[in-house]
Amino acid sequence: MADGVRFCFWFFLDEEFGLGSAERMPRRLRIQYPGATYHVMSRGNGRQDIVEDDDDRRRLMSDLERASRRSGWEVLSFVTMSNHLHLMVRTPRPNLADGMQHFLSAYASWFGRRRRRLGHLFQGRYKAEMIEDESYFWIVSRYVHLNPVRAGMVERPEAWPWSSYPGFVDASRRLPWVDYDQVLKARGGEFGGTDPAGDYRRFVEAGLVESPRSPFLDAFDGWALGSQRFIDRLRGLAGTKAVDPIRPEARRLTALDPNRVCTAVADYYGVAPDALQKRHGNPIARAAAAWLCRRHTEAPLRELAGLLGLSRADCVPNLTRMLDRRLKDDLALADELRAISDSLEPEPVDPTILEPSPLAEPISPRQQKVTRKTKNKT
Repeated sequence: MADGVRFCFWFFLDEEFGLGSAERMPRRLRIQYPGATYHVMSRGNGRQDIVEDDDDRRRLMSDLERASRRSGWEVLSFVTMSNHLHLMVRTPRPNLADGMQHFLSAYASWFGRRRRRLGHLFQGRYKAEMIEDESYFWIVSRYVHLNPVRAGMVERPEAWPWSSYPGFVDASRRLPWVDYDQVLKARGGEFGGTDPAGDYRRFVEAGLVESPRSPFLDAFDGWALGSQRFIDRLRGLAGTKAVDPIRPEARRLTALDPNRVCTAVADYYGVAPDALQKRHGNPIARAAAAWLCRRHTEAPLRELAGLLGLSRADCVPNLTRMLDRRLKDDLALADELRAISDSLEPEPVDPTILEPSPLAEPISPRQQKVTRKTKNKT
């Protein structure tokens, strides 16, 4: 793990495909590092209301202020709705999970005592989406601030007092714990004039004429908003060793090109890559390629069928099931699959280095084993 980078994983154990080791199935991937920016959303359990009157709303905002000050967060925008809340926050220290636990549990405890209710107030874990840098601050904060308008609760966002937006249009309504200026100075594009507050107001009001799409519809896998360089950095920070086997969003972040997997399999077994497409070539190598592609890539079955020379997509699971049956009794085969999987694992990546290094396997590992055995016999 790189210095200053923290991962939060909650998982249960299940048996891995006959290899005899445990497979981690994380509930949620959390990448935390100094200076990370997030859009956070938390809903009421079963979509129940998390506030019932203005005293609840004031307490929720007060607990957010306390949590942000305690954690050293830079709160960039927020809105509290009836049954959920949105928050855009930058974390100078890698402590989103700790701060959110403090914030939500403090409010839930207070709400339960006040209403004399037991049980969970919030639904499972909060949702956290990552944001690359300030170039996205305006579109994400506008999305946050227009929530009451989209819900039909007000006609204009400044009419909703339980939000950071009134402070953006009226300096007298600013909250001391919200970093308005950091958002305003991130202006640019067609609204990048000399009056940042006025430019931002016009940018948000443009969303009243034509409701903007959620910016996270264009994010990587719906949760990482940024450039390819940013995605590459997250891929390096997460690393398959830290999260493998992994939850779908982390799996897609670290997924490999199926051609790379097939090449690694062909190299290991000492065959040409096109031999994997032949039925009577090397059936174990072909099945291993299917098995490892299902594990290490997000390629659909139809694509894998084409790579492996199969006539139908449903032939791919047939190959993997055949290999699973062999794995129950063939420990050597299990070792071979582990060796190929290890060759596909990336080297530890410095978080400041954003471009992944290609893997090179010039000599077949299996051929090296055979050579060593031959030398030992002679």
